[in-house]
Amino acid sequence: MSNKVLILFFVLSFLFGSTANLYAKENLIEKGIAEYKAEKYEEALETFIKARQEYPKSSLAAFYLGLTFKQIGNYKESAKNYRDALTLTPRINEAYAELIEMLYNLNELKEAKQWIAEAEKEKVLPAHIAFLKGLVLTKENNNKEAIEAFTKAKELNRALSQSVDFQIAMIYAKERKLKDARNTLRALINIDPSSELASFAKEYETAIAKAIEAHRNWRFGIGVTYQFDDNVVSKPTGLIGTPTVDNISGQRDSAITSTFRMDYSPMLSGPWSFTVQYNAVGTNYFHSYEYDVMAHSIAAVPIYNFQNGALSMPVSYSHMWLNEQEYMHLTSIKPSLNLQIFPGHIGQFSIGYGKREMLKYSAGADPNEDRDGNLYSALIGYVYPFKEGKGIFSVKYEYSKDDTQGRNWDNKSDKIGTSILYPLMNKVNLSLAGDMTLQHYKNIHTVSGTGTNGYPNVPTKRRDKIYNASGGVIYELLKGLSLSINYSYTRADSNFAIYDYKKNIYSFGVGYSF
Repeated sequence: MSNKVLILFFVLSFLFGSTANLYAKENLIEKGIAEYKAEKYEEALETFIKARQEYPKSSLAAFYLGLTFKQIGNYKESAKNYRDALTLTPRINEAYAELIEMLYNLNELKEAKQWIAEAEKEKVLPAHIAFLKGLVLTKENNNKEAIEAFTKAKELNRALSQSVDFQIAMIYAKERKLKDARNTLRALINIDPSSELASFAKEYETAIAKAIEAHRNWRFGIGVTYQFDDNVVSKPTGLIGTPTVDNISGQRDSAITSTFRMDYSPMLSGPWSFTVQYNAVGTNYFHSYEYDVMAHSIAAVPIYNFQNGALSMPVSYSHMWLNEQEYMHLTSIKPSLNLQIFPGHIGQFSIGYGKREMLKYSAGADPNEDRDGNLYSALIGYVYPFKEGKGIFSVKYEYSKDDTQGRNWDNKSDKIGTSILYPLMNKVNLSLAGDMTLQHYKNIHTVSGTGTNGYPNVPTKRRDKIYNASGGVIYELLKGLSLSINYSYTRADSNFAIYDYKKNIYSFGVGYSF
């Protein structure tokens, strides 16, 4: 009899102990839930952390701790607890959508897609999961499948129509399908014009309508500039012992520079854009006619746009006349990458190749002075837009190699420069720029060692340091019509006196774009 009483005592103790633990567990989690619903997230966090420590196999405690971490912005810990909520028993199905959302925010898209596939297999929250799938695919730039997922979400739950239409409109806008984006936004607004999302969509639809109206396949620009150059012929700074150079006159002169630009840029859908540009520039001096210049150039620029930047492949050809005689033509290609390295900070990278041919030939000319050749370049730069994109600051470094047929012009150079466009006030901008080029010539100059005409007394390689600085003010008088005043200074510091000079240019111009 005593044995039966003892066994009954242990059984009842186990049952009452388990029941007490169950009540304690439920009370702790209920306390945390009440704190969470009252938006007392710090208190709820402490409660759920304690619940997880005491009851590590509770999927409900894991789920609510994930929700609480989400509210305080700790997405990594939130995702960790959602995973537990899905792997512990019983599984909390609502954790699928929450976990996928956290992984989307953390940019862990591969894992997000794995949980999407599992949720689809289990047929959990199909409309919500389809919507999240669309978001993930959009972030991957898989726009076609993203639209399919969003459309499925709307078919499964009509309450998602506005949110779906907005996301699809954003995809169309990103692909520059502006008319489709506008039509989708209009459909969104018609669903519930009084909603907050519809109000935002109205503003966005207006902006897109303006963009459609502002876009023109053809754009033109013309300009006329008066300039005064105090050293047209780049007269050396010092005397070089050659009367024809030392006594030269007329190096100060005024000129009129005329420009014409034409751009063709059709509105393409998808990530590609394309521009064809034609430019004509002519400078005519009042007295130094032999330095009159006319140049024509044409360029084709295909551009591939992606989420954080753009890759372009400009191909150009230019032809120059000097004093109404053919002087030079240049063909070049310059693949370039603009990449947003941080929000609001842009990196620029490019490599280039050019083929130059000098067309003005004098019989009996020294072949060592032949400047025909191949040009190679590489550039790295940083661009920072500010004041809502109206101001721009940039720093660039460029390495170039001029591989000429004539040994006297074969050189390498390093160039570093900076520029800033600063909006002083409405319609008035200040432009400042400066650069320095260190130019190293590969071979000993064939004329050096003679000590005549500004060349060294001993055989020497040429070395140049070239400094440029400029500043100007641009005033937009009317839409498309601008006035500009500019000053530029050049100092070429060379160990060859013939190439050592200073130059100042003052200019005033007017331009019109339409």
